[in-house]
Amino acid sequence: MAQMGPDAAKGMKQSPLYQLYPEADWAMLLTKLSDLLRKDYDWSKDVAAIRSPVMIVFADADAVRTAHIMEFFALLGGGRRDAGLDGSGRPKAWLAILPGVTHYDILSFPFLAALVMKFLDAPMRRPRN
Repeated sequence: MAQMGPDAAKGMKQSPLYQLYPEADWAMLLTKLSDLLRKDYDWSKDVAAIRSPVMIVFADADAVRTAHIMEFFALLGGGRRDAGLDGSGRPKAWLAILPGVTHYDILSFPFLAALVMKFLDAPMRRPRN
């Protein structure tokens, strides 16, 4: 991510994040983030090994491709088949794609808390193989 690095820190002064954390060393943070994003990593084996229920919350206006999120959802058993009339084919994983938000403002999405609470309150079920 060439746009990351110490020069990008100048633009942070106009951001809500800068207002929340004015003492942060934005140049150092963005430099470290840039270094991290240049490294090749693949979490797919680790994600596929998760056995507990997972909820993926995704902002549809973010930099991560929706197809990539769907790949992770599929690794968790989601999106592979219809749940059936009785719902017994539902995966343990949940996917919420929130419209019109990014990772910068996703926490201000009006229904996010309700979605997360519904997931947390849902009874655990075993997926059908």
